[in-house]
Amino acid sequence: MAATSARKETPVSIRFRDDDLAIIDMGAALTGLSRTEFIRRAAVQGAQTAILNESVIRVSTDAFEAFVAAIEAPSVAAPAKVAERLQRQAPWEH
Repeated sequence: MAATSARKETPVSIRFRDDDLAIIDMGAALTGLSRTEFIRRAAVQGAQTAILNESVIRVSTDAFEAFVAAIEAPSVAAPAKVAERLQRQAPWEH
């Protein structure tokens, strides 16, 4: 009797609008990834972010006070190159 191995991959079918697929394809091409790998990585990253956002982080009183001081400190102006990039339109907004 032949031994069966556990399935390592499970196919997933997703429907996309044409405009969304164009953005995905552009992102995949710019990163040198296949459409499938680009979508897989984005989905895993999104899931990890959702999990982390719902995680409780415990810190000492000193660490918390340092954190609060850092976020309440006056902000520093963004470097000119960063400020310019923040003003650019996204490629899909043209």
